[in-house]
Amino acid sequence: MGFWVGKRIWIVGASTGIGAGLVKMLSGTGAKLVISARNEHKLRELQLTFRSVSIEVLPLDVEDFMTLSIRVNEAWKFLDGFDYVFLNAGMSVRDLVSDTQIEVERKIMDINFWGPVAITRELLRKRNQESELHLVLTSSLSGKYGVPKLASYTASKHAMQGYFDSLRAETHGAGIFIHLVIPGFVRTDITVAGLRGDGSTNGRMQEALAGGMDPVDCAKGILSGLERGKEEFVVGGFERFTVLLNRLFPRLMKKIIRSNPLQHIKKFQRSWLGK
Repeated sequence: MGFWVGKRIWIVGASTGIGAGLVKMLSGTGAKLVISARNEHKLRELQLTFRSVSIEVLPLDVEDFMTLSIRVNEAWKFLDGFDYVFLNAGMSVRDLVSDTQIEVERKIMDINFWGPVAITRELLRKRNQESELHLVLTSSLSGKYGVPKLASYTASKHAMQGYFDSLRAETHGAGIFIHLVIPGFVRTDITVAGLRGDGSTNGRMQEALAGGMDPVDCAKGILSGLERGKEEFVVGGFERFTVLLNRLFPRLMKKIIRSNPLQHIKKFQRSWLGK
């Protein structure tokens, strides 16, 4: 993977899931890494696991806007700038709209949308105009269409998609590159650590994710897409085709997701593959 040799990379949301998968995939490429998340213990474990790699640890909470400017400055100083920044931190909430508190919805927006926005604004201020900066945003299938019980999470990902699409257009030709990654079903703990509408922890993995892609395989797909310069791309199994289905046949897609969307998608998959 010569593409990544010497690249200065910051991974926000690196302690578990896709973020940790990216650390593992990049550890043997010659890249220089700064890894961030709220859980410093898990970051240190990753640092020890890949001790032969240049990895700096910087604990960071994307919800703590008062400290984000300081953290961006600290991260920047480690490597004197970045070539790629992965804004991967996120949280889910799964519940009916009528059962979800406004404070929970605000928290999800702060973590999934305002956090990446705040970090990006600081990076744009610090960036050397002579160098390229690639921003890699982890979106979701929910950034392309809504499904039951994910309204707040979907809103945060739709907001991310729209904001960074606009930023891409604004900065075209200025050395800023925006990459929107849309993972399908990936076997991570985002729904385990996610919230219910009352703010309590969900505590269990959603069925779709339990049978999903391994985070390391997802990370491999992400890096492959970035190496090819893709601005927006889906990584996952058969479910990735629902993005195309929603674009070409929106009425059919709406019918599929009105109730038991996972079962409908699986049924569609069996019909398509003849299984």
